Amino acid sequence: MPTLTIAKKDYKVTKDNIVKMYDKATKAEYWHGVDWYTDAYNMARDMESNTDYQISTESIVGVIAALSPNNLWDKNKKDAKTVIDHTLKGNYDLDDIKVSTYNTQKDKAKKIINGSNIETTLKPNKNSGMKTLNFFKCIMGDTNAVCVDGHAFHIASNRVNALDKVPSLNEKNYNIIANEYKLATEFINKKYNLNLIPSQVQAITWVTYKRINNK
Repeated sequence: MPTLTIAKKDYKVTKDNIVKMYDKATKAEYWHGVDWYTDAYNMARDMESNTDYQISTESIVGVIAALSPNNLWDKNKKDAKTVIDHTLKGNYDLDDIKVSTYNTQKDKAKKIINGSNIETTLKPNKNSGMKTLNFFKCIMGDTNAVCVDGHAFHIASNRVNALDKVPSLNEKNYNIIANEYKLATEFINKKYNLNLIPSQVQAITWVTYKRINNK
């Protein structure tokens, strides 16, 4: 049972907490979670088509990931479309548009849309950008990636709290939680004879947690 000590506070994270949340999923939540990242990828691919293939699906997913911190999914998608539409009009400076996340994240979206390396832009140093990079990887279909956002942290640590109460995770602590999702996935697959990947278990538990706790 890993215990993370962050800012002098201990958090116990376990695969059992994740499995317990998974077992509360409805059938609809199960399928929603199974398809969540595939649906997000297909949305980005449709957005690429709408640009007449001037902007790649990968870059669009990078923009979506860059704009995701502390942002509701519907607003995240809207912000990404705003950035892309703005760029297609020849406006590569995004200073005059507003997004529902931090300006530093808008700056990352700007770099990506202008051709900077996506992964190093999302994760510029060792202990920064783990969530956004893995969100990008999950949408792109990386079967080993796990997006540990605020809800995922609360699920793994058996907590219900506001997202602004989520502690900052360094790379080591992030990977510990991600590994618990991988262990939970192995357990669930063995118990129910399934073939889920960690990102699907994370998504299933995410939508279930949101319903149960009205988040």
